[in-house]
Amino acid sequence: MLSIFVVCCGAQTTKTEPTAPLMTASPVATLDSKVVLREGLTQVLGTDNRNTPRLTEISYSTPEAGDITITWAIFSDDLQNSTKVTAQKDATNILKVLEDSKARFIYVVLIGTISMPDQHGQVTETQVMSLGFNKSKLDKINWEGFQSSDIYDLADVVDVVEELE
Repeated sequence: MLSIFVVCCGAQTTKTEPTAPLMTASPVATLDSKVVLREGLTQVLGTDNRNTPRLTEISYSTPEAGDITITWAIFSDDLQNSTKVTAQKDATNILKVLEDSKARFIYVVLIGTISMPDQHGQVTETQVMSLGFNKSKLDKINWEGFQSSDIYDLADVVDVVEELE
């Protein structure tokens, strides 16, 4: 009887072709808002004429969802007005990226720096701009129609060197 069982069971087995594993729906991976923010800022700011990254630092308050401070190097040239326009465009683009990143915050501070030589000829990054914005105010802005020249008026706190006023 044992031999019949083996024959019987052997007769029932059929050769099958290997099949691909079953595809299961997996949730779309969501990127961390900090990663999205850093990548977006790096892309929008690009590099300067020395081919160095312009995004210097992003810091978050503890607990998170409070303040964000973003520091960047303003691309400067010898024309002061051009540097002012560049700084205003940078600040506006930073705020647009911040909005797109869906980062949670209440207040954001933007700090712009420029490479400047000191009296000994040493070049250092010097803070020339600090702008503070409440998120509740930023949420009301139509960024597509916003003029970067109005960035100082939008800010709750404006601290810029005389050359950038």
